[in-house]
Amino acid sequence: MTKTKEITILEKGYLNDLNKIKETIRTNQNKAMVVVNSAMIMTYYEIGTIINKRKVWGNKYIERLSNDLKEYGKGYSCEQLKKMSQFAKEFHRDEIRLQPATQIPWFTLIRIMNKSHSHEEMLWYINQTHKNGWSRSMVLNQITMKSYERSLIKPTTTEAITESNDLSNELFKDTCLCSYCC
Repeated sequence: MTKTKEITILEKGYLNDLNKIKETIRTNQNKAMVVVNSAMIMTYYEIGTIINKRKVWGNKYIERLSNDLKEYGKGYSCEQLKKMSQFAKEFHRDEIRLQPATQIPWFTLIRIMNKSHSHEEMLWYINQTHKNGWSRSMVLNQITMKSYERSLIKPTTTEAITESNDLSNELFKDTCLCSYCC
């Protein structure tokens, strides 16, 4: 085999290997992000649960906590801690694990919580977001369009309409048969 053919064969092998490696990296990065997001949401739930056990109206508990957690970054501001508290009030631990909530970004979950009118509606949007891969803006559009409410509307088809469809199908078949006969 000549040197150029050897190099070409090696190049093809190399490019295949490179593509496999890139795909492996992308796949595992996505898996890692899901695991990290899940751990983060469970952490927020646990923090919210602790806050809900201790906070009393007017005792400045959240403000003090936020100040003492500054070393961990901006994610523990008073506003964020209040959201964690709200999240822990809204869900039960088992419910979070059984729902795809841990696979949805935190701020998307918060927006769904704030925009939903009932717990069932919130769970529906969480499930649909996960199932359909909706972005935060897409979820907000779906909420604005009242997709949950529309999903509850039963189709207006009745047995009579179904029977008439069957009848029209039979008529269509008869018409087709007649065209062959005549």
